[in-house]
Amino acid sequence: MLWVSYGKVTQEGVKGMMAEPQNRAEPVGKLVAALGGKLISYHLLLNGEFDFFIVTDMPEDKIAEVAMVNSMLVRGSGGIQSITSVPAVRAEDAVPIMQKAQKMAAAMAYKAPTKS
Repeated sequence: MLWVSYGKVTQEGVKGMMAEPQNRAEPVGKLVAALGGKLISYHLLLNGEFDFFIVTDMPEDKIAEVAMVNSMLVRGSGGIQSITSVPAVRAEDAVPIMQKAQKMAAAMAYKAPTKS
């Protein structure tokens, strides 16, 4: 399953990048591989709300583990301020999901709250 992770680098992290410039894709890829996944791409933005985004392919049974590692290991390193990971669905894979939502809507599987 594809995941997109994005976040902010701390001031300490930015200082580290300037003091010792390096491509962090290899260590990030090793971390992802240790969790049973594959690094698809790693990008730096450094000019807006987010400083980086990472695309990974992770086994579905590793989702909770990835969340814990992101929280403890990655943020605990001091170089990352925040990281969020969300599932990404390829457009062609989304069609069956849309069809399921369509059927559920037709069957009124969910009704929005109303005023009393």
